[in-house]
Amino acid sequence: MKLHDDYYEEEHGSGSRITYVYMALIMSAVILGVTALVFWANQSRSKSDGSGYAAALAQKEAKAAEAGKKSDANASGNVIEDSKLTSNDLDIWTLPDTGREKNNTSSNKNNGTVTNQTTGETVVDGSSNTSGSAGKSQTADELSNGKTSVYDMTAREDVNGDKKEDTAKKDQEKDEDKKDEEDEKDEEEETRIQVKHADGTKEWVDINEDISRNKYDLSKLTYQKPFMNYYEDGKLVSKCGVDISANQGDVDFGKLKSAGCDFVMLKVGARGYSSGNIVSDENFQDNLKAAKKAGLDIGVYFCSQAVSKAEAREEADELLDAISGSSVKYPVAFVMETVDDDMARIEALDMADRTQVAKAFMDRVEDAGYKPMIYGDKEWLLTMVDMENLQDYDVWFAQDSDEPEYPYEFGMWQYDSDASVKGISGDATMIMSFKDYAK
Repeated sequence: MKLHDDYYEEEHGSGSRITYVYMALIMSAVILGVTALVFWANQSRSKSDGSGYAAALAQKEAKAAEAGKKSDANASGNVIEDSKLTSNDLDIWTLPDTGREKNNTSSNKNNGTVTNQTTGETVVDGSSNTSGSAGKSQTADELSNGKTSVYDMTAREDVNGDKKEDTAKKDQEKDEDKKDEEDEKDEEEETRIQVKHADGTKEWVDINEDISRNKYDLSKLTYQKPFMNYYEDGKLVSKCGVDISANQGDVDFGKLKSAGCDFVMLKVGARGYSSGNIVSDENFQDNLKAAKKAGLDIGVYFCSQAVSKAEAREEADELLDAISGSSVKYPVAFVMETVDDDMARIEALDMADRTQVAKAFMDRVEDAGYKPMIYGDKEWLLTMVDMENLQDYDVWFAQDSDEPEYPYEFGMWQYDSDASVKGISGDATMIMSFKDYAK
């Protein structure tokens, strides 16, 4: 009969296993021995030919050192041997002191002493000392005064001189430009004059070359308050006067005379600026007699609002009747003005109309044997009437100022409308005549 497999393994398996173990041990020993022989062989070869790690590291360091030497040699040859510069050319230590600290502080422990690494030169407190320049140290002050060869301030004297010359030249050019501007302004003022209107606006008016210019030397004016005087060749040639009307109230003409007045301009009458009626000044006759008695020369004027030549002649006739038989030696003046804050009859007139009205009045006065005159300020005389057609008549110019600004000929100047003078209790309107009309 046949046995099953369990029986067979039990009888024969244990011997077979032992055989396997011995064979594994032998194989392991062989492998270990071979490995040991290989390691020993490698170690021996490394020691004999220097190919080990230590040798490789040593060779690497040697190569790095050799490369560094070659680099230094190349740098030395390029910078020093091949260069034509000297150490003096590279010297920056002789520049002026830049203000670094010189005392013993944490920021400057060498007390301002620095050694030039290029030349071996020592700089102490802004001075430089070398073995070849003993006794020739330079301080910061000396350096800043231009005593260095590198930063030679004295060598810049010419430059500074040029700058001064350029500055002087520019200043001269500015002065010349300013003078040219002033000349242009003077030239402009010779051909134009500025007028300020009653509403405050200003206008430049061309000066008419066909009208005779005044030739007064205004530097010869002297003001001895309240009188303005004009001299020629050191001699007083002007006369002092006052504008008198009922507005001044009672006037002491004797005091006016003793104060220095030579003449008066008396208001005769006026035409109403709205009604058109002619009225006489209520104090005219009394003023006429008192002025004559005080020995003052007399001139008169009429305030016109005529809108036609016929009305102008009517006004002149009223005036002539009022002064008939009186000794009026100074001019008889035509006065026409606009009215503040109201409408006046004459505002309907244009320049040509106003000129014809003024001419009609003054022609009638001249025909009667008196000296005609037109009164006005810059606005009136230069923009409201045509003075080219009225230049045959004397002008009474009104402008409160130190000097009159009227380009054409004029005989009298009203220079102050709120003066104080003996004989008049209120404001007085002062007049200066450039000539004596009584002669």
